[in-house]
Amino acid sequence: MRLVGLVLAGVLALSLGVEQAVASVALRDDARRPAWVRYVPAGLAARVDGLDPGLPLPPVLRLVLARRALAAGDFGLLAAHVARLPASRDRAELEGALADRRGDAAAAVADYLAAGDLDDVERRIEALAASGRGDEALRLQHAAIAAAEADPAQIGNVPEAYYRLGLLEQELAYRIPDPGARGEPQRRSLEAYRKAVALAPLESRYLLAAGNEAINLDDLDTALGFFQRARDVDPSSADALAGFGDVAVRRGNTAEARRYLAEAQRLNAASPAVQRLAAQLAR
Repeated sequence: MRLVGLVLAGVLALSLGVEQAVASVALRDDARRPAWVRYVPAGLAARVDGLDPGLPLPPVLRLVLARRALAAGDFGLLAAHVARLPASRDRAELEGALADRRGDAAAAVADYLAAGDLDDVERRIEALAASGRGDEALRLQHAAIAAAEADPAQIGNVPEAYYRLGLLEQELAYRIPDPGARGEPQRRSLEAYRKAVALAPLESRYLLAAGNEAINLDDLDTALGFFQRARDVDPSSADALAGFGDVAVRRGNTAEARRYLAEAQRLNAASPAVQRLAAQLAR
């Protein structure tokens, strides 16, 4: 049987070329249009899924079969293929997926970071924070930032990674029962937002987040500066106007706050920031 498998793998690769083989196998998953069988002899097509993972398969074909095993939930077959893949980001990503399915969060995160797959890392961070494991989530977020900063291919993700760090610090601060004890994580949150803004100064989300965190720290001049920059980036930003109104409320200028609210409502009355300002002024 092993000889038959070797012949099958060899004929498949030689008759189509490795890239065609991969495209053909990938097409097999399209149940609506199983067109891949047109590219190889029917006898070979029927046996591709059953290829012994111990065979010396071309790495690109093995990668496709490993991904098919993952999709099918066949983790034993997945592990067998992954163990025979050369070191690469693709292998690290599959190892992360395998560890994740097996419930080994620490190994999964390490593998995802090695693969440069920050989206999966962020999902894991959110899960850790939601389960009350805030310190672990913070450590992982810092690790994600370090990985992105060290990888030229991921450098564009660094501003978002800092923004997510700011959100995480802010969320953890809100979970502290005593408002007077929230200052340190809120300061760390603002610092993370500042770094995101420095790297992506035209991203209004980062500017607005920094402004709102500055308000939490009662640094109203700094908050106003961030909101003004957000409005410069997007003159139609209802959230920036709501920020102006929030600062005005805290300075005791209710009439000015109402003017900002009216203008913000004309732009986007459904904005949560605008609705929060309206609730403040209705008290």
